[in-house]
Formats: sequence, structure tokens, C-alpha cells
Amino acid sequence: MNKADIYGITGSVISCILLFLLLWLVVIPTSQQPQDDEGIMVSFGDAVDGGGPVQEVQAATKPVETSPPPTSTTKPVKENLMTQDNNSLAIAEQKKKDREAREAAERERREQARIEAERKRKEQEAIDKANALMGGMGSNTGGSGSGTTTGNTTQGNPLGSGSSGGNSWSLSGRSLSGRLVQPSYNSNEEGRITVNIRVDANGNVTSASVGSPTNISSTELRNAAISAAKATKFTSGNGVAAGTITYNFRLR
Repeated sequence: MNKADIYGITGSVISCILLFLLLWLVVIPTSQQPQDDEGIMVSFGDAVDGGGPVQEVQAATKPVETSPPPTSTTKPVKENLMTQDNNSLAIAEQKKKDREAREAAERERREQARIEAERKRKEQEAIDKANALMGGMGSNTGGSGSGTTTGNTTQGNPLGSGSSGGNSWSLSGRSLSGRLVQPSYNSNEEGRITVNIRVDANGNVTSASVGSPTNISSTELRNAAISAAKATKFTSGNGVAAGTITYNFRLR
């Protein structure tokens, strides 16, 4: 074997080795890389030839169970708006009821005031009629103080009653000695105060207290009436006499 043959064989062997290494290192690893799944044909029939056992197909087609979404505890905005509307309506309704109650109370107060004023007017008319009647009776007796007078003067009769300046007195068996003292006061009130009096044999008022009927609660007016009664002088008589003085207060 000459050198040319040796070189030829050696070159062929080296070429084969290099080709083998090239196939081993480059071509073979590339051909062995896994291919991406492009999908699996699944048969939904019940035949075995359709793509495998029925149980495997059912397992493959069974939907994946998922947990339900958590329930939100936040109330809807609509419900909140409805609650606010209900509260507003309730407040408005309560204000309306309060206003109607106040109006009803005011009407009741005015009606009571009207009734009270009417009652006082009728009482005053009755007192004036009684005073006029007693004055007329005195004019028929021929006693002192009889007749009709005007202004702040005294009317009286022996029966022991009379009127003066819009006020009246009653004391059995006695008459006024002088004039009926008028109360001194600053209050602007209207009504009547009756004062119970006791008079000694000399005609002096020894005691006085508020009696009935009386419709004035003012302490000032009551004290003024008692002071005026104590300052009034009556005629003398036998023993102690009891009677009343009625003061009618009018608005100034």
C-alpha cells in the first residue's frame, strides 16, 4: 500500500468521524425536541373507535369546578339612597305633625281666652245689675245714702249694702261712714277680688282676708284690696258685724 492510499483512507476516516460528530451534535438533538401540542381530537360519542375508552373521554370533557365568587357584604347604593329618602320623609312628616300640634294648641288657648273673657263680662254685668238693684232698694227706704249717684261716690241703704266707684260692699245692719276706700295698685289686670271683713262696734275693720268669689291671683292686687278694706270706715253698731267688700279691677 503506497502513501497515496494511506492518505486517502485516513482522509475518508477523518471525514466520516467529522460527519458523525456533526450529526450527533447538531442534527439528532434538533430532531428530538418535543413538538408543541396542537390539540387532541376527542370524540364525544360512546364508541370505543371514536377515540379511546368512554371513561377517558368523559374525564377529558368534564368541566373544571370553580369556587363561586365571594359574596360582597357592601349594601347596594340604591338601598342606601332609599334609606336616606325614607329618613327624610319621616323627618318631614314629624315636623308637619309638630306644626299641626302647635297650631291646635294655639287655637285652644285662644278659645279658652275668649271663653274666660266672656265669662268675666257676664259676671260683671250681673254685678252691675245687682248693684243697680240694691241702689234702687235703698232709694225706697228713705234711709241715708239713698238715691242714684255718679262718679266715685257712695251709694248705700240701711239694709247694709251698697256700691261705690264700681265696687260694692255688704255688711248687715251697717252703712258706710264716709267713702269706700279704693285700692292703690300699679298692675294692669282685670278681674274681681272679694275681701271678707269683720267690723267692731265702733265701725272699724278689725280683720280682712281674701274670700270668694275671687279670680285674680296677683299678690299685689290682693294686698291692695285688703289694705283698702281695712282703711274703710263703717257706722257703729251693737257688737261685731261680718260682711264683704268686692273690688272690681279693670284694665287701665
